[in-house]
Amino acid sequence: MKKIILSLVLVFAFGQVAVAQDIDKLIEELSKVEGVEHQIVDRSMLDAAVAAGMQADSTGNASSKIPGFMKKLELIEVTAAENVQPELRNRFLAELDKFEDGDKYETLLTVKDGGDNVRILAQRENGVVTAVIIFAIDEEDAAIVKMVGKFDQSDLTDILNEQEKNKNK
Repeated sequence: MKKIILSLVLVFAFGQVAVAQDIDKLIEELSKVEGVEHQIVDRSMLDAAVAAGMQADSTGNASSKIPGFMKKLELIEVTAAENVQPELRNRFLAELDKFEDGDKYETLLTVKDGGDNVRILAQRENGVVTAVIIFAIDEEDAAIVKMVGKFDQSDLTDILNEQEKNKNK
């Protein structure tokens, strides 16, 4: 019964939000649902994590492995759900498809491999890429990662390369 109620709440939330094609509203609604985790990591937290990693690295190689776009991040917002019911997963995929390329969003990459779906969007404001949004959905889990900053073309290439490296692990 609890799963049915949760599924209905999620389906209703997705249906109300995606019509507006606004990623922030979709994330906001999704983060209110029971079982969905939502984290925001701001610049100070990113800096602290990098500093801790550098301090723990006795080889001194860590700084050379940090992609350049990481320095331009203002924050990372992650919204994730594990063990997603199939009907909810299908609804999430349908809502994702409503994000069309246009004035605000541009698809950088779409990968559909069996049950795995990844879509990376660039969000533009006045011609400047202000966020990169990664949707990752598989048979059991769904996640949205929003990276906010001011990115140029080389940063977008680095982000796509990082995604490709992560896929191959």
